[in-house]
Amino acid sequence: MPDPSKKLPAPLEVVEPAPPALPVPSGPLSARAGGFGFGEDDGPTLRSYIETILEGRWILAGTCLAALLGAALYLLAVSPKYQSDAVVQVEEKQKTLAALDELQGMFGSTSPAETEIEILRSRTLVGSVVDELKLDTVAEPRHAPVFGRGIARQRSEDGLAPPVLGLSSFAWGGERILLDRLSVPKTWVGKRLLLVAGEGGRFRVLGPKGQPVLEGSVGKAAAGGEVELFVSQLVARAGTQFRIARLERTDVVEKLQRQLTISEKGKKTGVLRIALEGTDPKRVVAILDAIARTYLRQNVERRSAEAEKTLEFVTGQLPQLRANVEASEAALNAYRTTRGAGIDLSVETKAILDRSADVEKSLSQLEMQRAELRERFTDNHPAVAALRAKAAQLLSERDELNKNLRSLPETELNAARLIRDVKVANELYVLLLNKSQELRVVKSGTVGNVRILDNAVFPLEPSSPKTGSTLALALLIGLAGGIAATFIRKSLDQGVEDPELLEAETGLPVYGSVPHSDVQAGYARAYRKNPAGGLGILAITTPDDLAIEALRSLRTSLQFALVESRNNTVVVGGPSPSIGKSFLSVNLAHVLADTGRRVLLVDGDLRKGRLHHYFAMEKAPGLADVIAGSVELRAAIRPTSNANLEFLAMGTLPPNPSELLASRRYEEAMAAVSRDYDVVLVDTAPILAVTDGALAARVAGVSLFVLRAGQHPIREINMAIKRMAQNGVAPHALVVNDVQPKVGGYAYGG
Repeated sequence: MPDPSKKLPAPLEVVEPAPPALPVPSGPLSARAGGFGFGEDDGPTLRSYIETILEGRWILAGTCLAALLGAALYLLAVSPKYQSDAVVQVEEKQKTLAALDELQGMFGSTSPAETEIEILRSRTLVGSVVDELKLDTVAEPRHAPVFGRGIARQRSEDGLAPPVLGLSSFAWGGERILLDRLSVPKTWVGKRLLLVAGEGGRFRVLGPKGQPVLEGSVGKAAAGGEVELFVSQLVARAGTQFRIARLERTDVVEKLQRQLTISEKGKKTGVLRIALEGTDPKRVVAILDAIARTYLRQNVERRSAEAEKTLEFVTGQLPQLRANVEASEAALNAYRTTRGAGIDLSVETKAILDRSADVEKSLSQLEMQRAELRERFTDNHPAVAALRAKAAQLLSERDELNKNLRSLPETELNAARLIRDVKVANELYVLLLNKSQELRVVKSGTVGNVRILDNAVFPLEPSSPKTGSTLALALLIGLAGGIAATFIRKSLDQGVEDPELLEAETGLPVYGSVPHSDVQAGYARAYRKNPAGGLGILAITTPDDLAIEALRSLRTSLQFALVESRNNTVVVGGPSPSIGKSFLSVNLAHVLADTGRRVLLVDGDLRKGRLHHYFAMEKAPGLADVIAGSVELRAAIRPTSNANLEFLAMGTLPPNPSELLASRRYEEAMAAVSRDYDVVLVDTAPILAVTDGALAARVAGVSLFVLRAGQHPIREINMAIKRMAQNGVAPHALVVNDVQPKVGGYAYGG
């Protein structure tokens, strides 16, 4: 303790600081000041990248968690889509009775897959499905915005779910409506109407602007104004709202056409896959089955229509052929009557007659075929041209046969012509009569060249979005975003961490690197919640903490520095606030006292000193009171729990702290305590904030400059050291505080 008889001089004389005479360390900025921790001659390595990522592990965790949360909200907000498909086969040849294969060649045709796909997507077919399923009539529960539909999906299996937050007008799960018929004015087509459920199956309908339209009951037709509807099912709480609308049929057809996916499975297989995706799986299955049924029915009707058309042509020719038969037979009978005797033909004449009849029959058949083909093709079509060429050959042969017949005697010639006419007329009539019967069989037995292979199956799982894929993608996005954020933060962070870089840039030795202490961080959090409890002193509560071990190493370096110093006063300063000077000063003082030395800890920060919180003491009386002369030095110094350590607080907050520290009274007070203690440890204010730190450090034999790892750019450090040099003070060594452990590498640097 100082001698109580000693008094400080009464006058407060300010001592001007000496002019700067100390060299200011300077040097080129290194690439290791910030960036990714590479040396000047080092390039980026995989290890440095991994260390940077591991250092930002909490950023990674945060971005991944945020991405997963966003994906979960997306899955809840978006309506899942379900996909199903139906498969139909388009056969190359129409299947009928085997005996009619020859007849089929006349009107059977192959339908390419591209043509059938366009038929499936046609407005005629899709429009028939829209009409059959009433797809232009919409009725659905009204859900709360954004997440209402997702919440209703989660609760729909438990009956009617209670409303959330009292919002009873929205549907929250289990609501159902079946609207069989809806008729609205033309001006209301495409506009939403509201159906509000009531008690006992009652409901009321509101117009597009909320005006009342009608009231009705489930199972009964209701009408009001120009609106008519029939609700066959309504399950909902009273007050629940449903959206109903009559959509434009053309828009519904075009939308369904765009939604349909039709493709051929394989190449030239004739197997078509019809796929559809939507939010209602029952609706998807119903639409696909209706499309397949309608396509099959229209295909059969199309094939039956072809047979009907050919039958009409054949039936139209039968009366004329019947008349020809009767006329030929009458002419032959009349000739026989006039002759009065039988008609005898030679073998040669009979042969010519038979061949002539065959030619006439073939010509008649070709004429019928050509008439049928000309209804579907032009005269230039290859099939029509082939029939024309064949008919020309038969006509040439018929002319030759007619020449041979004209060379016969007149009696035999006339008889041959009459017999030929009768024979040809009968054969053609019988042929056409048989074909008409065959066509009637074909018409009644037409099955088409299309069959349904697979009906649509009710989808159990949604096709999109996939929960697993969505979460995995979100996790990847979160990882990528976290890694990018980590490297961006690292590239923007110009704080220095490497002690070797600090020594190279400042020219000052690094006496110690104090690692981060989770225990001390806990003390700080507890103090912020309850300041009255004081700050815990790590050197007392946890003497084996790594931070205290580092301070013991600093103590060793400090002892060697004190041997060569001009006095035993040690000043602890730094460039900026919140770097841990107070923590380091208090615990270093205890570590020094543990060696048996008598130590005085002085709070030299007369503006925001806080060392008294560690000892749960009042800040006054203290140093400011001693310098001002209101309190004697001995009365201001207080004992602590450590017998070798005493404490001098900051004192009453003065109006002129800089003048007090620049006065001779401060020098004399420091000289007095320096004689009475082995070590005097002074905690000072940050130099870049005020000049108090430099003023307090001018009486010290050793000046420690505290830096927080990764917080200060080289420029800031050099500026702080230069500021001290301008006040005639230069730090002797650096101390790096709060060094974070490097995951995957060495534990601490320095």
